[in-house]
Amino acid sequence: MCTRLKNIPIKAFLFIIALVYIIPLVIIITNSFMTQGEISRNYGAEYDLLDYDFKGRTHYVEYKLIPERITVDQYNTLLFKTPMYLSLFLNSLKLALPIVLMHVSIGSAAAYGFTVWKPWHKDVLFCVYIIVMVLPFQATLVSNYIMADALGIINTHSSIILPWGFSPFAVFIMRQSMKDILYSIFEAAQIDGAGHLRRFIHIALPLSKGGAASLAILSFADCWSMVEQPMIFLKDTAMEPLSVMLFKIGQENIGLILAASVFYMLPVVWIFLYGQEHLERGVKLSALK
Repeated sequence: MCTRLKNIPIKAFLFIIALVYIIPLVIIITNSFMTQGEISRNYGAEYDLLDYDFKGRTHYVEYKLIPERITVDQYNTLLFKTPMYLSLFLNSLKLALPIVLMHVSIGSAAAYGFTVWKPWHKDVLFCVYIIVMVLPFQATLVSNYIMADALGIINTHSSIILPWGFSPFAVFIMRQSMKDILYSIFEAAQIDGAGHLRRFIHIALPLSKGGAASLAILSFADCWSMVEQPMIFLKDTAMEPLSVMLFKIGQENIGLILAASVFYMLPVVWIFLYGQEHLERGVKLSALK
């Protein structure tokens, strides 16, 4: 009983933190069903930072949780009258899915090498991987651009997929997952005549599927929200993902941006809800090892 009472303040604090993160999402979803007139009244403010007397155009934006009148006009315009949105949505999928596939496949293969490789300096090399993972991607952005320009792939999706597909973070997650596999299992398979490829496919991958699932979820969420890379490597706006063009859509119609934001978050929310169990297991394994 005392333990439950002690946990009440902690649960209340966590509930408040969760509420702070959830409220903006709820506002976006509910406000996407507002009429254009109501949206203009609530969010049509123009600010003048030099107007210190709060005169003229300066006023507060009014946030409303429940619309005065519910309408689906924004979604009708988005899905049936704005074909550009669906094209940009497909561009996001074309970028995110290959990168996630490369993260899982290349990360698993490299992690298998770090797991079964016996030389002492493998730990030193893995520390180098960790250092690279800590570095921000801006540190290698210039070199990646120079390499992509030399290969002639600027203004193509390959200029983003190829550099991002080789991720130290993916190797770290998969290595932490494979460390739980007993080395004697690999030795027994080797005695039976299994080579590295068979041991990787039939032992390492099945026993680390939880880590692979959590890696896929985290990688997809990261790739889905990319902004800087497409803005630098892609010159043609028709090839940009929705994450870059979302603000440009909203400049003309705030209601349209609200509806587009709802559809934009649906894939990530669905993947997180579907793979929540695998994600929690993978995070716990990475934290314990």
